[in-house]
Amino acid sequence: MSSVDYTKLMQILSRPRPSGSAGERKTIGDLQGWLTERRLPFRIQAFTLYPYFLICVGLWMLCAHTLLAVSVWLRWGWVSSLIAVLGILGGLLDTAFDIPIVTWPGKTTGQNILIEFEAPNPRRELVISAHYDSKTELFDHRIRYFFVRNLPVGIALAIMLGILSPLVNYLPVPWIAPTYILSVALTIPLLFLVWGLGLNLSLGRLRRNPSQGAVDNGAACAILLGLAQHIADGNIPLEGTRLTLALFGGEEVNMQGSRAYTLGRKWTLPSAALNLEIMAQDGEYVFWEQDGMSLKLFRTDLRLNLAISEAVEKVTGNPARPAGPINSDGYSFMRARVPVATLGTYDCELRESGLHLPSDNLSRVKMTKLVEGVEILAQFIRSYRSDL
Repeated sequence: MSSVDYTKLMQILSRPRPSGSAGERKTIGDLQGWLTERRLPFRIQAFTLYPYFLICVGLWMLCAHTLLAVSVWLRWGWVSSLIAVLGILGGLLDTAFDIPIVTWPGKTTGQNILIEFEAPNPRRELVISAHYDSKTELFDHRIRYFFVRNLPVGIALAIMLGILSPLVNYLPVPWIAPTYILSVALTIPLLFLVWGLGLNLSLGRLRRNPSQGAVDNGAACAILLGLAQHIADGNIPLEGTRLTLALFGGEEVNMQGSRAYTLGRKWTLPSAALNLEIMAQDGEYVFWEQDGMSLKLFRTDLRLNLAISEAVEKVTGNPARPAGPINSDGYSFMRARVPVATLGTYDCELRESGLHLPSDNLSRVKMTKLVEGVEILAQFIRSYRSDL
């Protein structure tokens, strides 16, 4: 499987392309041009995109919770409770319930690229996906994960301050000073968490040297496009499997594109999904045992994890190993009750770190791993066709 020019594909998929940016629009156009030139079937699914989702959430967190701390210090009483409630809701509703309370500025239209192969009399459906947008942050994944993991702690602190601050004005005199001191003390870890995560979310796009998104997630998109070429050439028979190769937009802003796809269609056949993340690095293959979003994780599908691990072993001689957790488009399939597995690779030196940073560049991508990735997916399709 070597007829695809992966060098040209990675030139398209190794440029900064944050959601809603000119770089993203150029990438979408170039990908459509690549598909059209090769007469590969595809369609565009438009969806509502909030490209500044993370910036808005980050700024809201910074402003609302800093104001909450000031209100506690100045003894604003019940006003602190109101600020605490608004601070929590303006972010939680957006992130967990898809209600754009604070993330609506810059609303635009996003695009998913769907490459669909219809088999005669399909008996099952398989979706293999990756996202084409990129993101740049201030902090490395591991540092960011510390703040994300402690997000529930920050919410709990805000709730406690919303309760304690009014009490200062109603407690007996001996309890006023200790309660006030406790309230002020609790603002310190709150501000640490809020400012750490808030600055990371809101200022990443201002970095002078942004991430190229070559690993996250350009390489995975190149693998899907290579797979599409080989299927169209008849090298990978589907035999009763309806197959969709989905290139999603908006993943880096709370999985907006994949959510629009999974919730906007009906699943009429027994279905499964395989999501690709950070492919074609020089280390081992991994599948993530948990996927989800910042506030909640879910277990990926055990059978699919076993199947993709076996496919990796048949091609490389070594099975994929379990890892986790991850936040990815896999969560959108979970929400639609579609079984999902998420496959990726690690860098031998950096492991899963150095992403969303300038260190995510073309030098991290091993071209031979792109060809290998297509072979693994072909093997997985065969196993899904016969066993799952």
